[in-house]
Amino acid sequence: MLRDAAGAEECWVALRLGARGTDVKTVLASRYPRLHGLLDYARLAVNCSYQPWDAPLRDGDELALIPPVSGG
Repeated sequence: MLRDAAGAEECWVALRLGARGTDVKTVLASRYPRLHGLLDYARLAVNCSYQPWDAPLRDGDELALIPPVSGG
């Protein structure tokens, strides 16, 4: 869902020192307007581990946005 809305499978984001996941959310919503609103329902993973959106980020971190899923 997020990949389709963005029209991209991956991207690079340059952030200021001390950035947090919320900063990534702001950059992505600005870069990919169709993501606006969808990111509020996504989970953030940093280096393959779920993190809160306010988690601090370090240079070289790999981020993944996990869309909501339903089971059954």
